[in-house]
Amino acid sequence: MSEETEIKLFPMNHPISNPTTQIMRVDLDGGFTVNESIPATDAAKEVLRIMKEQWFADPQATKIRELQSDVTQLENRLRALWEKLEGERKHYMERIVELEKENERIHRLERAGDMLCAAAAFLGWHGEIEQWNRVKGQKP
Repeated sequence: MSEETEIKLFPMNHPISNPTTQIMRVDLDGGFTVNESIPATDAAKEVLRIMKEQWFADPQATKIRELQSDVTQLENRLRALWEKLEGERKHYMERIVELEKENERIHRLERAGDMLCAAAAFLGWHGEIEQWNRVKGQKP
């Protein structure tokens, strides 16, 4: 292909575009030609190195990398907060189960105390019955 049909990705003095040190040529049809005097792996490494330099030098690409880093940090923070929330939720759910068990135990003891009060009334233990009702009314 002629010079007019080649895609110029880099300035003419750049190692990729300079005909005397050209590593590869990219054509309009998407094909490319690698300098045969350079091993293919070395050519690929050099092209990637040059493209990386160009990418890192671009202010817009730098901003994109910074934003990607910010997003990654926010994702990590969100993941940590979610794990903390799940741990707290599990803890409180376990505590609720414990409190429900204790509440049921209190109700059973109250029923048993009420039954004993009925029996105590027959025995004339009215003072104890009043004390029981006072204590039962003061529960938290």
